[in-house]
Amino acid sequence: MNIRVVIAATVILIALGVPLFAQENSPLDLSGTWRWIHYEDLRERHPGAYPGDYLGIPLNDAARMRADTYDEEWLSSSPLLQCRPRGPGYQALALDPMRIEKEIDPVNRQLIAYRVSFQKTPGDRMIWLDGRPRPSQYAQHSWDGFSTGKFKGDTLEVTSTHIKESFVRRNGIPTSFRATVIEHISLEEPYLDWTFTVIDPDYLTEPLVRSATYIRGPNLQIPTYPCQPEDDRQPDEAYRTPHYLPGENPYLTESAFKYRVPIEGVRGGAETLYPDWKAVGLTLKPPDAESTLKPVYKDDSTKIAERADAASKSPPVYDKAEALHVSGNVYMIGGAGGNIVLSAGGDGVVMVDSGAGAATEKVLGAIRQITQTVRPPEQSDSASPFADSWQATHTFAQPAIRMIINTNDTADHIGGNAGITGSPMFRPIGGLRIVAHQTVQSRMVEANAAPGAVPTTTYFSDKYTLYRFLNNQAIQLFHVNATTDGDSMVWFRKSDVIAAGDVYNSDIYPPIDVARGGNIDGEVDALNKLVDMCAAEFMSQGGTMVIPGHGWISDAGDVGYYRDMIMIIRDRVRAMIKKGLTIEQVKAAKPTMDYDPLYGRQAGVTAKFVEAVYKSLKEKS
Repeated sequence: MNIRVVIAATVILIALGVPLFAQENSPLDLSGTWRWIHYEDLRERHPGAYPGDYLGIPLNDAARMRADTYDEEWLSSSPLLQCRPRGPGYQALALDPMRIEKEIDPVNRQLIAYRVSFQKTPGDRMIWLDGRPRPSQYAQHSWDGFSTGKFKGDTLEVTSTHIKESFVRRNGIPTSFRATVIEHISLEEPYLDWTFTVIDPDYLTEPLVRSATYIRGPNLQIPTYPCQPEDDRQPDEAYRTPHYLPGENPYLTESAFKYRVPIEGVRGGAETLYPDWKAVGLTLKPPDAESTLKPVYKDDSTKIAERADAASKSPPVYDKAEALHVSGNVYMIGGAGGNIVLSAGGDGVVMVDSGAGAATEKVLGAIRQITQTVRPPEQSDSASPFADSWQATHTFAQPAIRMIINTNDTADHIGGNAGITGSPMFRPIGGLRIVAHQTVQSRMVEANAAPGAVPTTTYFSDKYTLYRFLNNQAIQLFHVNATTDGDSMVWFRKSDVIAAGDVYNSDIYPPIDVARGGNIDGEVDALNKLVDMCAAEFMSQGGTMVIPGHGWISDAGDVGYYRDMIMIIRDRVRAMIKKGLTIEQVKAAKPTMDYDPLYGRQAGVTAKFVEAVYKSLKEKS
C-alpha cells in the first residue's frame, strides 16, 4: 500500500476520533490476588488484644463501657456471631488472602466496579465506580456495607455506609451501624497500600486511621470458608448472652500490669494519642497488681438520653412515604410513622399496619406507585382481545387493598386504618377488613376508636393462618406478649419476610408498655422466637428479611444483636433490683448508657424502656 494512502487514512481516523491503539488514560489496575504482610499491629493478631487494652483507639466512654462488659464467650455462645465476618472498618487488618477483579461495562468496556473477595467474607464486596447514588436510609445494612469509589490521581478512594454493627478491635470495642469507613488504596508494585479511616459518631470521638500492606500473590487461590454455626445448648437450656456486669470484669488491668504501663494510657481515648500526653503518662504509675477496675464514665457520650429528652419537641412531619422492595412480592413503606409492609400481586394488596393517620394520602400514593408496573408483560402468541392493546396494557386501575393486619394498637401503626378503609382503593375480601389479635380489638373499642379503624377479624391463639393463599403465598400471624399483650408478628412464607412490629426496632429501644401487658421477659422470648424463625443466607446475613416497627430492613444478624442487647440490659437491671435499688436509683445508674448512642436518641425512649424493664422484673420478683 502506498505510504501516502496510509498516512492519509491515519489522519482521517484521528480526525474522526477513532483510536488506533488502546488508550492509556484508564484508572490504575488494582486487580489480582494479594497476600497480607504481617509486620505490625500485634494487638489485632492472635491471640489479640487483652481485655481492657484500648491503646491507640479514640473511643468514648460509651464504647469503653461496652468493651469493659464484653465477654469473648459471647461469640461462641451465639450461632449468629460464630460466622460473623469482618467489616471494612477492620477487614484490611485480617490475615485473609484477597482477590480483586474488575467489573466492566459490556457496551463501552469502561470500568464500573471492583469486586473484592476476602477468604472470610459472605460474598464479593462491590466497590461501585459508576456514580450510583447511596441507598435509602431504610435500606438493609450488610457486613460490607454499600461502597462507592473514585480515583484521585493513582489512589482509589472508597466510601462505605450501611454497615452492620461490628468492631474495631476484637476485645469488644464496637462500631455502630451509623459508622462510615473511608479507604485509600494505592498501588506501588508489587505492594498494595490500604489505609482505612473509621468515622463513628456513636463510639469514636475522632476518626480512627489505620493501614495495612498487601503483596501480590500471582499463584494464590482464595479458599472457601464453609463456616457452619453450632448451637451447643442442651434441649431445655435457654439462650444466654455472656457478659460482665459493669464494674465486675476482673481482667481490665491485665495488659497494663503485664507491660508495666499506666492504666490511663491503656484505657485509650483521643487525648492519649497526641505527643503532649507523653509528659502526662510519665507522671503516672503502672498498677502493682491485677485487680477489678471500677471505671467511671462521664464524657458526652454518657448523656445521649438526657440530651434527647431536653431537645425541643416538634410535631412529626410525614412529607415523604418511601417505598422499598424487600423480597418476592413484599415491599416496605418507611417515613409514614411505623413501618408499613405490603404484599402486592395479582390478588391485590395485603397491608401490615397503616402508619400514622396524617400520612395516609402519602401511603396511598406509594401503594399506587408499587402496583403500577413500568412495563406490562409481553402479550401471548394469540390475537389481542383488546381493540387498542397499547391502551389496555399501559393504563392502570386503582390498586385493590384487600385487608390490613395490625401488629399492635399503637397510634403510629393503626392511625391510618380509618383513612385506608375509607378509601376507594379498599376492596376487602368478605369480612376480612382489619385483622389483629383479640386484645387489639378490645383496647380500640374501649378507646372509642372510629368504626373504620377497629379490627373486624381477631384471633387469640399463638398462631393464626389466613384461610387462603394471597398473592401466591401463605400469611401467618404469631401472637407474642412483648411490648404489649397483643403483639403480632406476620410471616409472608414464600417471600420469606417477617413484619416484626414493635417487637424489633433497628434504631430505638422497644416501647414496652407494662400497663398494656408488656414485659421484658416476653420481649426477650419474642426476639428469640423471631431469630428462630429466620434462616440466614450465609454468615449471618441475608436470607429471611425482617421489617422492624421502625428503622431499616434487617435480617437475622441485626435481630440477634438487638436481642443480645436487650438481654444484657435486663441482666443489669435485675442485678440492681437484687441489691435493693429503687427505680430512681436504677435510672441514675444508667444501665443502658453504652447502648444509648444507638437506640436512645429519641426523646423519652430510654427512660420509658428502663422503667418498663424495672417494673416488669420487680412485679415478677
